[in-house]
Amino acid sequence: MKKATKIVAGQRYFCISGPGRVYNRWFSCLRFLRCCLLFLGGLLLVVSPAQAEVKAGDILVVDPNAGTNRSGALFLVNPTTGQRTVLSDFGNPAQGSLGSGDLSGVAVMRAGKIFVSALFSGSSGAGGALFGVDPDTGNRTVLSDFGQGNIHGVLAYGLAVNAKGKVIANLDRSAPPLFQPDSALVRINPKTDARVLVSELLNPAQGLAFSGFIQDLALEHSGKILIATENVEQLPEKAALFRVNPVTGRRIILSDFTNPGQGADVVDLGAATGCLAVESSRQILVASGGFRHLLLRVDPKTGQRTVLSDFDNPAQGILGASLNGVAVETSGDIVVGVGDAAIGSLASTLLFRVMPKTGLRALLSDSGNPAQGPSFVTIVYIAVVPKDGDSDQHDSGDSDSDQDDPDD
Repeated sequence: MKKATKIVAGQRYFCISGPGRVYNRWFSCLRFLRCCLLFLGGLLLVVSPAQAEVKAGDILVVDPNAGTNRSGALFLVNPTTGQRTVLSDFGNPAQGSLGSGDLSGVAVMRAGKIFVSALFSGSSGAGGALFGVDPDTGNRTVLSDFGQGNIHGVLAYGLAVNAKGKVIANLDRSAPPLFQPDSALVRINPKTDARVLVSELLNPAQGLAFSGFIQDLALEHSGKILIATENVEQLPEKAALFRVNPVTGRRIILSDFTNPGQGADVVDLGAATGCLAVESSRQILVASGGFRHLLLRVDPKTGQRTVLSDFDNPAQGILGASLNGVAVETSGDIVVGVGDAAIGSLASTLLFRVMPKTGLRALLSDSGNPAQGPSFVTIVYIAVVPKDGDSDQHDSGDSDSDQDDPDD
């Protein structure tokens, strides 16, 4: 109980209510409830890192509540067997700088360089950190400390790396006294720690301005950035999928999740993390994990939404809840982090594989099966290690790409 209290306090969960308005600090109240139940009911999981060779096609999973002292862990999952190995234990000082139970994203380059973001692991305790993780040893270093510098804040959920090796992250710049959401995209040069503020939701010169949270981000093959947002100025909360120009930061709404004309099924991102991915066909995947547990596909031209896999529908496979983390494999199959619907879990502890044509799904890695390795506690983000020469690292030569990065 003492540790749970420390973690919850350290992650600053706030819900400040006012007439007709709810300010939501870092997470929604639903996510706060989910984490509280997890800490009260979960057992302390201590795992030791094991030597593992990271190969193309392997699945990387970020779990903020696994690892020594629940400081977080980066798992490596075999895509064939579902076998789990802890690649980097963020509670083990022998592997480098420690986490604070606050890991929020993972991205990987073709060359195998792995990046992991954390909400509050910066030096001041009030800012995030970007870690570099060695794929051979799991050893890690802090590449960018957002507790200091002229651009600072919390590295919330959402992480990607472009063709030039620049990291795109979701930066929450909220500040007291009201903690008004001030979400932005930031581009980081991991070699020099040079940072560029790309697009800020409160900036009307870059498109629709509003006080809201970026729930996740992904890169299209053109190099444009997709962001899924949640608006806290209105009730019920408004959510949308935006497309952002990586040079100018200008953004347009691609799919309004509150508009039934673009898809009848409700999209709820209030409890979702790592909810975006892009297929080789350029179709966009959105995982919705609130009242309905859906994997949706969004047309990149029209923004029209269709349900690919309904995790409440037994005709498509084992039921699931609490969708968190989605990634596309080289084969085109889709990996999703899911909670166990049979026990009403509010935490994602299972990895499902979804067929892209039919939406049929199967269990790939089950935390309830100790033969598959150390268990997940809470899956929040997933990435797949690309092959050398894969085209999914996104072009950078068109006019809307970041070829003119000011930090080059």
